[in-house]
Amino acid sequence: MKIAIVGSGAMGQLFGAHLVNAGNEVVYIDASPVIIDALNERGVSVHTEEGVLQAPARATRAADLAEQFELFIVFTKGFHTEAAVESVRHLLGPDAVGLTLQNGLGNAEVLAGVFGADRTLMGMTDFPADMREPGVIHTSTQSKVRVGGFGAEAGARAEAVARVLDEAGLHAAVDPEILVPIWEKVVFNAGFNTLSAATGLTVGEIAASPHTRAIMTNVLDEAEAVAAACGVPVSRERIDATVANAYEHHTHHKTSMLLDREAGRRTEIDTIGGAIVRLGAEHGVPTPVTATLAGIVRALTEAPGA
Repeated sequence: MKIAIVGSGAMGQLFGAHLVNAGNEVVYIDASPVIIDALNERGVSVHTEEGVLQAPARATRAADLAEQFELFIVFTKGFHTEAAVESVRHLLGPDAVGLTLQNGLGNAEVLAGVFGADRTLMGMTDFPADMREPGVIHTSTQSKVRVGGFGAEAGARAEAVARVLDEAGLHAAVDPEILVPIWEKVVFNAGFNTLSAATGLTVGEIAASPHTRAIMTNVLDEAEAVAAACGVPVSRERIDATVANAYEHHTHHKTSMLLDREAGRRTEIDTIGGAIVRLGAEHGVPTPVTATLAGIVRALTEAPGA
């Protein structure tokens, strides 16, 4: 399959390398000259507990391409989704499919505006991806991908794309209730990302304090209630198990939102914690703790000189 990776950071490089090694034709699309040059020069090496997967890479800007692709996998930050998808509109083949595996809410709706609802897929992955430098990714093999259709007639396309991802070693399958795993990840991220960015604490530091553990529980309670109001039956048992695993095994981890804050970059607060607050207001579900944390993140990242 001819695949465009739209947004070629750590996750894009991880997925692209697996797909290349499975025999797919992959082009990495990015706006960063540093990433484009590094991938073209060195390719991508994916380091896991089982060894190193090395794959060649072809990377470029969207504006420098004129060919058509069958599948576009979007990995940009949520606030870049609209611009990124518009930038590749001229590359869509007649039956092109768009897949978002991004964090947060609202990305699939943006893709549907370009690809159409029945050629838009959405999903989630729990693969970790630590980019030590462009083209050098550290991850784990003990992870998965779940995909599903945005439109009612997208089922066959979801099956085909899941098969391609699974054959590339990405442990992919179709989930007919795809909104459930997407929302469960959003609930998890609304807790950890928003709290860590507001406090500057690692996962282990959050776990070590009864005060931050209590705040975390409050955010999860609010986000779970918003999910229920939106008609998504998330499993609190699964979410709590994922949180417990993070507390135990990812003590030194800094969330992506905290890393963005420390680097002075724009955060994804609007599509994660902020999305919970917005949807809560729309459905009459109070989210005072999440709203307070989101406000702190915005104050820290939007103030002059922040």
